[in-house]
Formats: sequence, structure tokens, C-alpha cells
Amino acid sequence: MNEIPLQKVRKIVLSIRQKRDFPSKIKHFKSNHNDLDLLLNIIYTEEEYPLTEYATWILVHLTKSDSSLVQQYYTPLVDVLFKTNNQTILRNITNVLNHLSITTYRESEVIDLLINFIQDANNKVALQVYSMYVLIQFVHIYPELKQEIIEIIELNSIQKSAAYNAAYRNFLQAAKKI
Repeated sequence: MNEIPLQKVRKIVLSIRQKRDFPSKIKHFKSNHNDLDLLLNIIYTEEEYPLTEYATWILVHLTKSDSSLVQQYYTPLVDVLFKTNNQTILRNITNVLNHLSITTYRESEVIDLLINFIQDANNKVALQVYSMYVLIQFVHIYPELKQEIIEIIELNSIQKSAAYNAAYRNFLQAAKKI
């Protein structure tokens, strides 16, 4: 095929509309690292709907399959969290970070942002849940944050979904071990 590489990756991303075949997408990006770079470029530049949303969805599945392929993109993925308000992108990137090893890049800002995601009642529950899971990693590094984060999660747990409450219980269980 004689397609320009970025157009080819866009086509792969958009093919999710017809068939949610994540194993084939994972296989493709695992064996085509240049295309993985282009997938991330779609995410960084926030292309028109639904490209970026689908690209982050593929990235979630790829990260769950092999986080070592995505770890090198931690820094720019964190930057995406600060530049978008798109709930789907925020949710998916936060989910990706949950499967990566956190770094010191913008560390305190990331902690504050994740706490803000939990405190903002306008955010979707999935974003709040994934924020809790990423915060567990930070509490392992900074145990002194544990009680403050527990109080914030609890304060915001009133009339929340079963998913939120399950994540809260999981956070408490993880925090007990720290």
C-alpha cells in the first residue's frame, strides 16, 4: 500500500467503528513502533472526534497488554492531562497511567490534578475511579498523603455509584498495607 504513514494509522484507529478488534490493533502497534509513535501523535495533537478518543482507547488496551511499550511516553501523556478537558481522553490517559510506573515528572501537579478529578462532581465516575488507582501509586511513595486523600475520596463519595465505592474500598485496602 502506498499510503502516507499517518493516514494509515488514522485508518487503523477509525476501523474500531466497524470492529472492536483490539488484539489485532495491539499486534500491529507492538510490531510497528513507528506507527505507535504516530498513534501517540494523534493523542498529543488532539485530532478531531473520534480519532483521539479511539487512539487513547487503543492505547489503554496496548498498555494493559505490554506497559513497557508505553512507559517511555509517560511524560507527554501527563502533559495531555493538563491540556484537555475531554472526559474520554482524560479517562483513558488516566487509565493508561494506572498501568505505568509513575515518575517524578510534574509529580506534585499530577497529584493535585488527580485529586481535583475526584473532587469535581462534573467529572465522570470512571475518571474519578482511575484517579484513585493512580493515587495509590503516589501514596506508596508519599505515605503522608494517605489520610488526606482518604478524606477527600470519602467526602466526595456521597451518592456515588457502585464503581466509585468499590474503588474507594480498594484504595482503603491498598492504603492499609502502606
